[in-house]
Amino acid sequence: MIKLLKKMGKREVLMAVLCALLVLGQVYFDLTLPDYMTDLTMMLNTAGSETSDILNVGLKMLGCTLASAALAIVCGYLSAKTASGFSYTIREKLFNHVMDMGSEEMQDFSIPSLITRTTNDITQIQMRV
Repeated sequence: MIKLLKKMGKREVLMAVLCALLVLGQVYFDLTLPDYMTDLTMMLNTAGSETSDILNVGLKMLGCTLASAALAIVCGYLSAKTASGFSYTIREKLFNHVMDMGSEEMQDFSIPSLITRTTNDITQIQMRV
């Protein structure tokens, strides 16, 4: 697998790194929610708390949730683009390799075997990425 990942293009590597950073952002927003929940609980248990303060904390919680959801959507999109771009590159290299084979080497492979290698195996790699 490491040998295959070395064939990943710069664009795919950049998208994968960006996706990892977006996951870190998601974790940050998800971990700040309990802090806001603590503040909200304290305000609700304290007599004389202003409704605007409670609403403000609630809006911050909602903002964290929406930001985390937006980051998850963008990360999902980037991971799909990364995996599909990587599998495209692998399929292209495999196709060129097969086309460069001589007729004697082609005798060693059956058509169903080549179809399996170009579809099923690369799809498995794409899913793993």
